[in-house]
Amino acid sequence: MEFRDRESDCHAVFDRISRERIKRLVSAQLIEEHRRHPVGPHSDALARVLNYFRRAPLGGKYAAWATAPFGPYRIIALSNVRGEYPSFVSERQYVTIDEVYHAIFLRRLQQLDGN
Repeated sequence: MEFRDRESDCHAVFDRISRERIKRLVSAQLIEEHRRHPVGPHSDALARVLNYFRRAPLGGKYAAWATAPFGPYRIIALSNVRGEYPSFVSERQYVTIDEVYHAIFLRRLQQLDGN
């Protein structure tokens, strides 16, 4: 007899509810706050959004890749498969680490509507 994994069902419901709450926090002011201070300090609303993003599974997460020491930077997508290399998301390069962090943040915001 096979049993259904109810833990994954609960996680999916929790994630759906959390995602809807996070979507309500997103505003032009929140995006501007992140653009100005991508590594902090953050308001409560921005901290909640960033914590939601950090809680996501590793596979498909975005990260900054320095093509040389101290830049330029590119965005990569991480793999959840051991031994599999991350892949570049685009050819675009960013001059500062703050620029690439904000670009990653914007990509994650776009995913909120797609999931």
